[in-house]
Amino acid sequence: MSTIRKDCLHCKYYRLDDIFSGVCRVEKMDIYPLKRNEDTCPSWRDCGQQYYIRLGWIKAKKEAALSAS
Repeated sequence: MSTIRKDCLHCKYYRLDDIFSGVCRVEKMDIYPLKRNEDTCPSWRDCGQQYYIRLGWIKAKKEAALSAS
């Protein structure tokens, strides 16, 4: 069985902005703190299937960037 990495990309509170980073929405704020996909924090919660949706979104953005150049 594989172990889940407790980084932002696997966290329920994380929202992607681009393929490398996003924001942490653990607390309601006007401006959310920027985080990188591999960052960690003590408020981490497993996002379940959302992780695979994020990976697909990142893959599609990378392919679009390669085909555009």
